[in-house]
Amino acid sequence: MFKRKKRDKLTAKEVETALVRIRKTYDDYIISYMTPIDEKSSFEDRYIEALHARVDLTRFIKDEIVYLQQLIQESEENKVRHENKASPATKPLKGFADRIIEELERQIESYPMIVLHDDASDEVKKLYGALNVLDNEYWSTVSSFIRKVHSSTVSYNLENRLFRMTTIGGDDVPPELDRYLFLLKQGGKYSTELFRESQECIKRASFFLHELHLILLECQDRGLMDESVEIAYNYVEDIIRDFRLKDLKRS
Repeated sequence: MFKRKKRDKLTAKEVETALVRIRKTYDDYIISYMTPIDEKSSFEDRYIEALHARVDLTRFIKDEIVYLQQLIQESEENKVRHENKASPATKPLKGFADRIIEELERQIESYPMIVLHDDASDEVKKLYGALNVLDNEYWSTVSSFIRKVHSSTVSYNLENRLFRMTTIGGDDVPPELDRYLFLLKQGGKYSTELFRESQECIKRASFFLHELHLILLECQDRGLMDESVEIAYNYVEDIIRDFRLKDLKRS
């Protein structure tokens, strides 16, 4: 269904350039909007955590650029409202950031989006769209297969988690996106919490996909898969690769 694409990672030099520009933009942000240094300190903490966890730095930089752009946009809107005056703080990152994000998002462009808030992350909307495809087109085959080779408890656990990520609830979104939607509706009042929650939404989906992938991989190694299950397994692998979720799994 989806064409395989080459893994598109930033080089070490591009990563270093991105880090320099992000730090410079935080400095400009702090000066232009007279904010505390907390946001830049939090970025450095997240970077150290990313290095220790050996996460994909391409994904880390993309997420950090998106978050920093949101901070600047909200501060700019507040400043314009109060002073009717624009600030140059966005210039150091603009262009460079757009290019990086465009390159990274090209890899997931063929996945469908779920209907969510207009300000929701495209990555979240597409990742949960990919889960919808998994649910609608592959899950009946996969769950039936897992019940044959594992206990029904394993199949039920996975199915219940997928249900929470794909079945529409009371707010017209899956239950796993309830808090994310709530924060989106607050009009930018909780920027940090919103960013963290978007990452939690991605993390929950990634944990599920990795656990499903591991079960199917074990079955493949034992020669138990038929062609229909193999197709589903390849789709799960595609999602993990295209959304750069390889390192985002339970320790």
